[in-house]
Amino acid sequence: MASLPPLDGCVEDPWERAKARFLEDLEPHEKELFNNATLENIYYSTSNTNREDGEKSKIRGVVRKLGPLVSAIESYGGAGDAFAQISPQYLSPIWGSIRIVLVAASSYTKFYEKIVDTLGRIGDILPRFRDYERIYNGQKHKRLYQALSNTYLDIITLCHDFRKSIREQKNSKVRRILRPLAFDKQFDEAIDRFRQHRQNVVEEAETCHLIEAAEQREAQLVLFAEERRRKLLARLSKVNWKHRHRKLKESRHEGTGGWFTSCSEYEDWQATSGSSVLCCYGIPGCGKSVLVSSVIDSFDANGTLVFYYCDYADKRTLEPSNVFATMARQALEKVEILPETLASEIEQADHDGERLTNPSQSLILLQKSLELVPGPVFLVLDGLDEATESSQTLMCSKLKHLIEKYGFSVKLLITARDELGSLLMLDPGIPFSRVPISSNAISLDIENYVRASTRRRISDGSLVISDPDLEQLIVSELVNGAKGM
Repeated sequence: MASLPPLDGCVEDPWERAKARFLEDLEPHEKELFNNATLENIYYSTSNTNREDGEKSKIRGVVRKLGPLVSAIESYGGAGDAFAQISPQYLSPIWGSIRIVLVAASSYTKFYEKIVDTLGRIGDILPRFRDYERIYNGQKHKRLYQALSNTYLDIITLCHDFRKSIREQKNSKVRRILRPLAFDKQFDEAIDRFRQHRQNVVEEAETCHLIEAAEQREAQLVLFAEERRRKLLARLSKVNWKHRHRKLKESRHEGTGGWFTSCSEYEDWQATSGSSVLCCYGIPGCGKSVLVSSVIDSFDANGTLVFYYCDYADKRTLEPSNVFATMARQALEKVEILPETLASEIEQADHDGERLTNPSQSLILLQKSLELVPGPVFLVLDGLDEATESSQTLMCSKLKHLIEKYGFSVKLLITARDELGSLLMLDPGIPFSRVPISSNAISLDIENYVRASTRRRISDGSLVISDPDLEQLIVSELVNGAKGM
């Protein structure tokens, strides 16, 4: 039985091998018939259009009987996009081998009729390539398409066997007497052979169906998991920290905060191997939040950055439970698969329909979320002093616990009006640094912002100035009048 080698690389093309085997003992005129065979002339011994009426009449019956076979082969040849190994060159040997057998058997009426009948029955058995092509992807289910190709390839082998039997019959008087019985057996074996091919294809198709069904179930599970994950994250927090960051970024002049990220305290805070705390503090309106947005966008250290803005205009952002839960959500958005134990804890945490309500539970969820991301963990918390004093005390206590008690490095950057060291009361072993935002420190940021704004107004015509000295005077007066705010 003919078979194809694995599809991912064969040493010898099985179609070329079958063709060469069929051609090796053909007479010159037979080779010409083989090489010139097409669907239109496979029933004829010549390619002339001036064929005898008797031959044409005989052929009409053959065409009718072989209709299913021809249809199946045409379907196979038209499926080139589904299976890379199918091309017109593979149909030519099929048409050629059928033509040679029909021509060789035409002198033996009984054999001719039996061969036509057998090929017709095989045509009824052959699996239709297009039927499977519509259902299963050829590149994905290569074993199925290999089984289909084995079936059609075997037509050439079968025709070779038929022609060999005819030649043996022709060359031996004894065989001409005894061969009919043996030939009948050969016809039956041919039918069985293609029934087995069909069974092989059916079994491979069943396997494909199982694979497709399993993948569909897997896809449904993935969709369910994604939907559950989305709901879990939404249950943690609905605070839109990304929106607040975008707004600050839009208002920030390029280069703002460079003085801070280049100061030794910031560099030490990043480089320290263990946990550390850096407090940046300054008067209201000095640009702490804009500074934090600059730190976030320029952050390039190894580890995981999680940030949060307390905003007095949005009271939700000032609640300790929301602060910790939003940070937990931000960390978990970096995690592809949430552990089931953590998912269950999120589902069971105290919730009022809008937010988590228990700060201790929120802190535990934050801690477990941070354990899932690459360390060290950098927490940036802006505007803690926007919250009430009791909330500030509670959050500092919880953050102190997170920094000191858990087995991973937490680097906390916190901004407020005051340095907050007294509220944190850190263990002496935890490095703690302070960076005040003084008018001198941010004077360059203010000057760059004012100068850029002035030039933008000059460019768009809203401010008409032709004297460069006057432009510099306006910038200087505005910078001086800002008083570090």
